[in-house]
Amino acid sequence: MTTQSSRPWIALVYAGLLALVIPWYWPAGDVRQVGGFPLWSLVSLGAAFATSLFTAWVYWTSDDV
Repeated sequence: MTTQSSRPWIALVYAGLLALVIPWYWPAGDVRQVGGFPLWSLVSLGAAFATSLFTAWVYWTSDDV
């Protein structure tokens, strides 16, 4: 059985992904666009998708399933 305390790096990965999902670091005057979407929104969506993939991977590789 794998416990959360045996894999503390998971919390660090979630913290890093959270920092990417919330675009607080993006410059206020940035007007770059990709396909008509602001670049910051695509980065945020990509990080949210990466968070979903990481969550699924953590779940599927745990021994508790």
